[in-house]
Amino acid sequence: MATKQKKERNNLLALTGAAALLAIAVNFAITAINSHKINRKKKVLRGTDVHIGLSASEILRLADRIITKSKDVHDAVSSVPLDKVTYNNVILPLADLEAQQFPLVQSCVFPKLVSTSEDVRKASAEAERRIDAHVLTCSKREDVYRVVKAFAARGERISPEAKRYTQFLVREFERNGLNLTLTKRKELQRLRAQIDELSLRYIRNLNDDTSFVLFSEMELVGLPVEFLKSLDKAENGKFKITLRNHHVSPVLELSKVGLTRRLVAVAYGKRCEVNLSVLEKLVQLRHKCARLLGFSNYADYAVDLRMAKSSSKVFEFLENISASLSDLASRELTILKDLKSWKKLIFSFCLSISSCGMCIFMLALKRKEEGEFPFGIEDLQYYVKRVEEQQFNLDFGVVKQYFPVNLVLSGIFKICQDLFGLRFEETADAEVWHSDVHLYSVFDLSSSELLGYFYLDLYSREGKYGHTCVVALQNGSSYNNAPQIPVALLISQLQEEVGGRPGLLRFSEVVNLFHEFGHVASTRVHHISNRASFPRFSGLRLDPDFAEIPALVLENWCYESTSLKLLSGFHEDITKPIEDEICSSLKRWRFSFSALKLKQEILYCLFDQMIHSTENVDLVGLIKHLHPKVMSGLPMLEGTNPASCFPRSAIGYEAACYSRIWSEVFAADVFSSKFQDDIFNQYAGMQFRNKVLGPGGAKDPIEILSDFLGREPSIRAFVDRRANSS
Repeated sequence: MATKQKKERNNLLALTGAAALLAIAVNFAITAINSHKINRKKKVLRGTDVHIGLSASEILRLADRIITKSKDVHDAVSSVPLDKVTYNNVILPLADLEAQQFPLVQSCVFPKLVSTSEDVRKASAEAERRIDAHVLTCSKREDVYRVVKAFAARGERISPEAKRYTQFLVREFERNGLNLTLTKRKELQRLRAQIDELSLRYIRNLNDDTSFVLFSEMELVGLPVEFLKSLDKAENGKFKITLRNHHVSPVLELSKVGLTRRLVAVAYGKRCEVNLSVLEKLVQLRHKCARLLGFSNYADYAVDLRMAKSSSKVFEFLENISASLSDLASRELTILKDLKSWKKLIFSFCLSISSCGMCIFMLALKRKEEGEFPFGIEDLQYYVKRVEEQQFNLDFGVVKQYFPVNLVLSGIFKICQDLFGLRFEETADAEVWHSDVHLYSVFDLSSSELLGYFYLDLYSREGKYGHTCVVALQNGSSYNNAPQIPVALLISQLQEEVGGRPGLLRFSEVVNLFHEFGHVASTRVHHISNRASFPRFSGLRLDPDFAEIPALVLENWCYESTSLKLLSGFHEDITKPIEDEICSSLKRWRFSFSALKLKQEILYCLFDQMIHSTENVDLVGLIKHLHPKVMSGLPMLEGTNPASCFPRSAIGYEAACYSRIWSEVFAADVFSSKFQDDIFNQYAGMQFRNKVLGPGGAKDPIEILSDFLGREPSIRAFVDRRANSS
């Protein structure tokens, strides 16, 4: 996991857990995926400077050249006299350096994710380390900061985008403390070093935890046989349930024994108690850093560059969402409580009238399954699962049979092509790093203008990065008055066709794949739709509060019957699309108990925001107070310390846990306002491409959404969709 310090260096390796429009680049030629072979004649891609197939030594040499060139440019900028600063001798050289070097940096760094050579992967990781260290040094160059600040103060007439870029440069330097005295700057560096160490310690404590709980087979009734076979056993023959998510989640969702669920939930919720003091110290140090930089608390510092702008705005947002969902959450909770109480009542009644010894034994066992405790947070997943089984009759094993990989991809490409006015073509004779990899060109449908390229590396193999993500290899911008053509890479871990049987996707994988395509769109994936002049405002470098919105908008097409039929076909007869009944069930299942589920997330978002906006907070006392208030009266499980095992507040999302909900709310507004009545509305799609995906980071996100919607974004659609689906 990347440290906060690395995040602030703009993540040279620009990943998202979402691919996107450029990813879309992969289209109808999808049928050629299985037969396409690498041609040894290597085609040069117009408008790109991405290097494919570098050896280990070439990667390291290129990294050293990148660092040398960067140092020369920064030295030249720093030497400009403060009374001679102009756009052309200060800002333009730095912008050009960024545009020129980004594809070269990515050429060094991306092989560690995909190369089949261990030597190349190691060289790539070493190159990233060297480049990261250099970037960190540049971000602390006071001589360059003074010159950039002098230009900003000069007030020279420049374009709005150039002005925004200049402001970003100044802000980045100042968030590194370069506007502080030398003494305060050293103090800031010392505090940040301590923060990095404590953040890693928190995560290390969680990763090193080997705790487990022992259960007999009878105590694990309800768990699949395959799951039980995968468990280790203690010397006494009992099964070991480790306190890891892949063990805990199945138990909480499937175990029929209430006491088992409770014991696992308590053990999971109080693990790593030492982390409580680590988080307390972390929060104190973060507040000190924020005050040094002129902020009243760390939350205001963290949110300052985001769409939300201030922690008070985040509080208002979370509390409004929570309040709007309270009635629905209470109704959902009543259904679950009644189900548990009804079962206990029935079992008790049957036990009282039964005279058969075996019946008495079985009924007593059944009562034990429900537990002696009233409905608690540990029961939530189990009873939600039971109600969903009764209401939706969804067998996701059957659903999977309708989603062959290639058919899903071709459906995604057709939807995005038609909706956003794009055309995709496979690029023949392209140099690639593995025979599974394919390159596609993306064109504007009406003008045939080349908009970008996209590599698709879908299938799992040894040594490859283990998750789905998008890597920006070259951003869409201009350099030396010539446009740079965006290049992106979509990496996934799908299963290939085996023995003539196509690889099939779980429904969650279908949604994730569409989300990925939407992400690149969201990131405007400069790649396809972004028109920003500066690389800083294109590609994957977007406001984190905004970056997820386009991807989440596109997820909606996975729940509409008409689009689902484009994405699906029974694997033994692809002319047979998914059944209407399944489509209807999937759409209703999407928002099943969504208010209660969201309330749980809001609980932790409020906790995260409160500890980072107020000093000397009692962490355990705070979450104990918030729990019943947010969760419709459900108390925190006695004996647990959620703050000791909440990694998002320790590293990566500190004071920003709200961001996912924020994005979901505004994505719901976009879809409901523009696409809900006609998901293939081409006019709305082109407006979305031009007004939402097009500007990149060159425009304020609220302005972008307001321009597209014709008003300020609202939470109403998000709340109404859940209420109407209940």
